[in-house]
Amino acid sequence: MVTLTMVILAAARVSGQSDYISLGNKQYQLLDRLDIRSQHDTLLGFTTVKPYDRRKMTERVAWIDSMDRAGSLPFVITPTDRYNIRHLLMDNWEWAPQYTDSFNVKPIFNTFYKTPANLYAVNTRDFKLVINPLLNLQYGHTNDGTGSIFVNTRGVILRGNIANKLGFYTILTDNQERDPAYVRYFVTKYDAVPGAGFYKHYQKTGYDYFDARGGISFNAAKYFDFQFAYDKLFIGNGFRSLFLSDFSSNYLYLRMTTRIWKFDYENIFAQTIAPFVPYDVGGPRTIRPQNYMMIHHLSLQVAHWLNLGFYENIMEDGKHGLQLSYLNPVIFYRSVEQQLGAAGKANVGFDFKANVAKQLQFYGQLLINEFVTKEVFHYSRGNFANKQGLQLGIKYIDAFTIKNLDLQLETNLIRPYTYTNYDSTTNLTNYNQPLAHPLGANLKEFIGIARYQPLHKLYLTGKLMYSKQGLDSAGLNFGSDVFKSYNTRPRDYGFFIGTGTPVTSATAALSASYEIFENMFIDLNTTYRTYNVQNQPKSNTFFYTIGFRLNLQPREFNF
Repeated sequence: MVTLTMVILAAARVSGQSDYISLGNKQYQLLDRLDIRSQHDTLLGFTTVKPYDRRKMTERVAWIDSMDRAGSLPFVITPTDRYNIRHLLMDNWEWAPQYTDSFNVKPIFNTFYKTPANLYAVNTRDFKLVINPLLNLQYGHTNDGTGSIFVNTRGVILRGNIANKLGFYTILTDNQERDPAYVRYFVTKYDAVPGAGFYKHYQKTGYDYFDARGGISFNAAKYFDFQFAYDKLFIGNGFRSLFLSDFSSNYLYLRMTTRIWKFDYENIFAQTIAPFVPYDVGGPRTIRPQNYMMIHHLSLQVAHWLNLGFYENIMEDGKHGLQLSYLNPVIFYRSVEQQLGAAGKANVGFDFKANVAKQLQFYGQLLINEFVTKEVFHYSRGNFANKQGLQLGIKYIDAFTIKNLDLQLETNLIRPYTYTNYDSTTNLTNYNQPLAHPLGANLKEFIGIARYQPLHKLYLTGKLMYSKQGLDSAGLNFGSDVFKSYNTRPRDYGFFIGTGTPVTSATAALSASYEIFENMFIDLNTTYRTYNVQNQPKSNTFFYTIGFRLNLQPREFNF
């Protein structure tokens, strides 16, 4: 009721608003490049919380394009960047009307594909609507005993706005897939398909599930944006996030963004699914337990090249309902939790992003799940209460003077028991999946990514990932499992990254996508993955897929 009241009050004074660019969309790579090139853009500089507002980003890219055409752009962009800019404006035509007449297309039956990116579009003064089909057909093979693997996704996406005031979108897909053995092991262990959640079995070794997302958004006054949606969020500038990633299933959230001067302030109130026991086969269903997750994130552009951020999060047991004190947008959650006598789990963190020389971006995150001063100053003792995570990364665009070759290096270090509470109900999870790093905790990870667009329509991506993690041993909790209470630990001291049964994993992946029509791709993917647990037989998996994709991001398993 309180959330609904806030939405209604905020909607009383709204101005132009759109939906958001879906996470993983090809547009993010272009926006990342423009952020690094511009170095201090007042809009592109605030990239930590995703997804991005479609209208604002489109209008800024249109401004960059106009400056480039006039020869007044204060930085250099490549011919491929110009091609990608034009296609971003094409995809988001409703917020770049000055470009509509330049697409030069012949509609099918004078109705469909009036713009190259959209099957059906309505563009009137008070109503805009885009309808597009969604399709992902992938087929391949793996050597892990699974045999053939496939993805069969069909769906539809609708987006638009009403009276140029209320933005909306909805995405619905029906999915069947058979995945490599390590993914099926995850499903069996957690009773959830990665990134999706609820499923039914399909042809014994496959899965069948719906994925439904959607929301509304609006602007209240000049500096305040609201989004009320059932979807995912991502906080960070890296490939991984130690704060909040898009790995888990969807959840309901209200997002309030305040952007003024050099500040970007995000308030997120979310309802998540708490850990649950799988249903008995054929037994009655019951409502799954729920938690409430609240997040503050403040970004400050402290210099034209440097952005600093502060983050805090709390996960509260939903059995007592949403505590109204957490709705205060400018409060320290830990203090509220203590006053309420609640059992929730609080985290704080810091992040930074530095754009240097218009070619490099340094970024990082520091997560503090618990901070005991005497133990921090005696780190070598390995106290379990030292529950922190650290991320450091670098992006290098047009690497080695090769146009549109972008490199990224990243390392993630997460100590044991990070993301856990004494009450495992309020660990940082949603629908039996981690909300931050997909591997959980007690790990170190090194990631290298190369993205190359040698031709306008050809996208090449290579990934190398290596991780070392300490697993539970002899039934003892050594801190990697984010679903267990830290009170089940075997001792208080002697915990370091890798404590427990060591497991090393290395993944090498290469993908090539050719865009035969706007947002229509032919894909080829190959992956080689090792997963070696100490004193156990080595596990090596190789799989490949070839497929066809329309208006969807690739289905990947990066864990």
